[in-house]
Amino acid sequence: MKTLDLHGTKHSLVDEKVRTFLNFVELPCQIITGNSPEMKSIVRKIVREYEWFCYERDSYNYGTLIILESDI
Repeated sequence: MKTLDLHGTKHSLVDEKVRTFLNFVELPCQIITGNSPEMKSIVRKIVREYEWFCYERDSYNYGTLIILESDI
């Protein structure tokens, strides 16, 4: 599964970085946001614009979002 790690990325650069990744990746994929609520919010908004779905990887890792084409 392809991964985009946003650790160390400024919030102002997240939009472009996520869109570039999502435009060329095969789903499912994962995006590591860390625990920043703002970073997660930006990623979730973009995923909704693509009409895709995302969820947290598991209950122990809130900082990784799995992106899918359809809801589970």
